[in-house]
Amino acid sequence: MSQQDAAEVLARSERLLIASHKGQADNVVQLINKGAQVAVTKYGRSPLHLAAYKGHIEVVRILLKAGCDLDIQDDGEQTALQRAAMVGNTNVISSLIQEGCALDRQDKDGNTALHEVSWHGFSQSVKLLVKAGANVHAKNKAGNTALHLACQNGHAQSSKVLLLGGSRPDSKNHAGDTCLHVSARYNHVAMVRTLLGAFCSVSEKNLVGDTPLHVAAALNHKKTVRLLLEAGADGRICNNAGLTALDQAREHNNPEVALLLTKAPQVNQSFSTFFEPRYNFSLKKISRQTTKNYKCVVYINNIQSFLSVS
Repeated sequence: MSQQDAAEVLARSERLLIASHKGQADNVVQLINKGAQVAVTKYGRSPLHLAAYKGHIEVVRILLKAGCDLDIQDDGEQTALQRAAMVGNTNVISSLIQEGCALDRQDKDGNTALHEVSWHGFSQSVKLLVKAGANVHAKNKAGNTALHLACQNGHAQSSKVLLLGGSRPDSKNHAGDTCLHVSARYNHVAMVRTLLGAFCSVSEKNLVGDTPLHVAAALNHKKTVRLLLEAGADGRICNNAGLTALDQAREHNNPEVALLLTKAPQVNQSFSTFFEPRYNFSLKKISRQTTKNYKCVVYINNIQSFLSVS
């Protein structure tokens, strides 16, 4: 190939990047037919990366038909699937899944596509990935699962899909936090209710010995404290510093929470009133003679129909 021919191919390849980014399907077809090769941007992104992120489904299909590498990673180690996941492009995600893309590739931070859609709360995309078999137990470099991230941002619907898909609410990140710790820290009351209805433990400790009750008490999250107490959280548990949740509330000058904790045995409101019946959660209270905690038995019906995507 002469230098002039090589220059023309390079020019076409650069125009292919631009056309893919702008969603110019006809130009993409013409450039491919004229011999344009796959080039990458300064961030290592291919035409497929660009089209997937912008949601140009027609261009994505053209590129896939032309044989573009499904799983090429950019400089951040993201694939086209992960780029589409960042913005919740369900049509693009569906097309890439149908073509057999890798579902669980991790980027430089250890996040998969499922981490991305869970973090942003794109519940339809979460359903697509879970139904396709994405690993709900995968952890990023901080030890967070997709459920941790959904709980951190209060994405209740995405969290329910992940739980139905088999996510373990008591899985711990590198700080020792379960999903209930995370929800308690950010005071996402709806998330706390959902987790308590999914067999989660109320007594798990993180690396500093704090239970979710310690966390909520220290941060003055009164509603969360009340929910945890009603679910059977033990206020007598001490953390690594020898402090109970009541000690934490007093230390952080949270008098209302402290009062609630001192009256904890008097809290007797039925926990079942906080659940939404449309999700087919039913509750059973275990006798205090067999356990000091209240536990929830969750019956989940019609999982396949819940996860189905129209």
